[in-house]
Amino acid sequence: MAAPPPRRQTPASAGLARRLYAEGVPIAEICARTGLSTGAAYHWIDREVDADGTIRVAPIGRRASKTFLPRPDAPPRTRLLARLWRAAERQVADIEARVENAAPREGGGAAAPRLAADAEKDARALALIARTVRELVAAEDDAAEKPRKDADDTVRDLDEFRRELARRLERLREDDAAPGDPLPS
Repeated sequence: MAAPPPRRQTPASAGLARRLYAEGVPIAEICARTGLSTGAAYHWIDREVDADGTIRVAPIGRRASKTFLPRPDAPPRTRLLARLWRAAERQVADIEARVENAAPREGGGAAAPRLAADAEKDARALALIARTVRELVAAEDDAAEKPRKDADDTVRDLDEFRRELARRLERLREDDAAPGDPLPS
């Protein structure tokens, strides 16, 4: 029979993350103070760690987010753009927290060693986020310009249509006044 898998060690900051969240500290600051990623922070926020190391699941109610949330009746594109912005902001916050934890501490405390592979992974992620943000800005600009342009074109086309209709009706009336002329084609 195989040995049970080794038990993951509880980070020392797990209890701190839970306590800070209960005090109302923003999740980004909790991640910066504890060195946990956003996902890990929420994982430990939902667990109580007893003095003997026993872990119990005890979720804390989630706070309302203060980020931009589009109205439910907003167009799907607007809702998608808002979700993409929030995802990009979360990724940047996670990377900033990892870089902050790898920076040398004041007072001579040693920082946790940072692997070159992790640094390269973060650099690639930041490049991808930058490209995504650039495309999001372009998409938002397109979305903002397109309705105005379409609305203006529709009004111009409608006005032109009315003028053309009025001209044709006027020609029909004139033709009707001259009974011997053939009908216009």
